[in-house]
Amino acid sequence: MSQTHFRNSQRPVAKPLALIGALLLAGTSAAFAAELEAGFVIDKDNYDKVKNETFEGKTVASMVPEKLEQMIKEFGLTMKIAHSKKIEMDPKYVQATKEWSKDVQFDPAARTVSGWKAGMLFPPEAIKMDDPNAGDKVIWNLRAATYGATMDLRDISFVFISGSSGVERVQRWQSRRYYMEGRLDGGPISEGDGTIAQKTYLFATSPQDIRGLGTFSIRYNDASSSKPDDTWAYLKSVRRTRRLSGGAWMDPIGGTDQLYDDWDIWDAFPTKYRANKLVAKRWVFAIAHSPELSVDNSKRDTPAEFPSVGLTEAPYYFPAKHIEWEPREVYVVEGTPPAEHPYSKKVVYMEVDFPRPYLGEMYDQKGEFWKFMIFQNRPDIGEDGYKAVMPVVGHVIDVKRNHSTTWSANMKSNPEGVEERDVSLSKLEQVATGGR
Repeated sequence: MSQTHFRNSQRPVAKPLALIGALLLAGTSAAFAAELEAGFVIDKDNYDKVKNETFEGKTVASMVPEKLEQMIKEFGLTMKIAHSKKIEMDPKYVQATKEWSKDVQFDPAARTVSGWKAGMLFPPEAIKMDDPNAGDKVIWNLRAATYGATMDLRDISFVFISGSSGVERVQRWQSRRYYMEGRLDGGPISEGDGTIAQKTYLFATSPQDIRGLGTFSIRYNDASSSKPDDTWAYLKSVRRTRRLSGGAWMDPIGGTDQLYDDWDIWDAFPTKYRANKLVAKRWVFAIAHSPELSVDNSKRDTPAEFPSVGLTEAPYYFPAKHIEWEPREVYVVEGTPPAEHPYSKKVVYMEVDFPRPYLGEMYDQKGEFWKFMIFQNRPDIGEDGYKAVMPVVGHVIDVKRNHSTTWSANMKSNPEGVEERDVSLSKLEQVATGGR
């Protein structure tokens, strides 16, 4: 689908006091900087003018990482800034963290954890900047099912975008992830014999040439993560499933710019990486309150189908200009993938108060900057009333190619009536062939 289918001042001081005045000014420059107002739009034309001004008492520059600045100045990203809003996690998640995080043990030699039941494994008070294992602990927090028990990626669409010409094509999919442990939906906290951590299926619904293609994967609850994920692909040409290699977690999702390992910017257990280092704790501008509707099915094949993506203006793959960016305190973790991985380094910017990735940087095997990811998130309430923070739009940008696969979804947590058997290989085969 081409873009055409989407219609388109201080008083002078006496000389004897000059040195003292200069020192005082240098030491308190932030205090004298102008405070920007909510609703101000930061762009390439004004960034250098406002970078030393403040918002919520922090300078703009201090909240814009180097690669985000590059997106603004070189690629034309705009950021409409908004005041930060406190996000309340579900009481079940908060209580589980309070009750069981104290039982979690970390093995520095194996970089593994034990004793976890549900909630956050390592709450903020357990993460210390001088702890050499802090990077692993931050990433282990992603293991917890912050979505409750089941993640339902409804109406997920992958939009393939050229930064110079716009939309190339749209693929529509459906996906579910069923957590076997840390479940917080009012039922059992864990299911099965403890060997499986989660199950996920993903299948295409359109266009017709890919309808029915899909994958089903099992991630094992192996403490060392030495046991690879089991992944099967359904091939509609032969109406059968085929088992994929154990390295499928590093492969691209279909023909997109996103790897399965980039599912939520960072999807792998930390032990799949050779090392993970906590390099900083800082504030950044991020999207934590994306609008409620991410895919408008009543406006198919128009830019309005994806209202949170700026599909009408080059480079077409950034968040829409009305999307609000707010200050969020994050951990910055730098991961070193295995040698066979397409990336030599991955950097993730993840919320301090709960495990929610906002921004990601990926580097190729030469160490060159390759991809930048912006994930839009929003607080949401599941069908059973569970409060969760959901990733609803993902901008996966191949900087080298000036290309993106940007996905949007009306994601929900804890859909009603979903059981383990509903996220299985047989279920994938059923839905891929037109069943329900």
